[in-house]
Amino acid sequence: MTRITLPIVAMLLLAGCDRPKPVPAKPDAAATDAGFDNAAAPRSIMQPKVIAESPPEATAEPASPPPPERATVLFAKGSALDDAGRTALDTLLAAPGRTADTRYVLRGSSDNDGSKAANLTTSRKRANAVRDYLVEKGIAADRITVIALGDGRPAAPNVQLDGSDDPAGRARNRRVDVEIARPPAPTPEAGPSGSTNTPDSMPTAEQNIANAPRAD
Repeated sequence: MTRITLPIVAMLLLAGCDRPKPVPAKPDAAATDAGFDNAAAPRSIMQPKVIAESPPEATAEPASPPPPERATVLFAKGSALDDAGRTALDTLLAAPGRTADTRYVLRGSSDNDGSKAANLTTSRKRANAVRDYLVEKGIAADRITVIALGDGRPAAPNVQLDGSDDPAGRARNRRVDVEIARPPAPTPEAGPSGSTNTPDSMPTAEQNIANAPRAD
């Protein structure tokens, strides 16, 4: 009986020795590749820096000049300025918006009665008559430009469709066109640069560092 029991006990002991040991769990592949375990990684107590971004500086658009004002001074005959012409110029000068930078362009014209050269000379005399009146009213001569057009820019036909004379059309062509060009309004200055969109109550990066808890 004893001889049979001993071999059985020996076999059981050998079987217990051959039992495989448990395999330890492998660490996470991502943590292994990074060289540390995320669970054991130290965490910073510092708050991230707050970087204030400045808004783009506003660029003021250049102001466009206002459209020029125009008036027409008619001449009965010759180049003398009559009372109606002076009244028209007085009304033009009394309008608001006149400054030291206002410019005046005078374009003299004539009908086609006569030679081209004579009409050109007459148109220049008419424009000069208007210029002299403006200077008399206090307009600086260097702010006035005189252009003689002769009969090259008629405002109306000089003759009818049947070839007959058109007195009304000729009267409209004996004229000086006055153009008043005003300078553009001054461009408003852009706001100061360097401003930020960070509220006053938001702590700065230096304050975040100073207020962070310290490790003992």
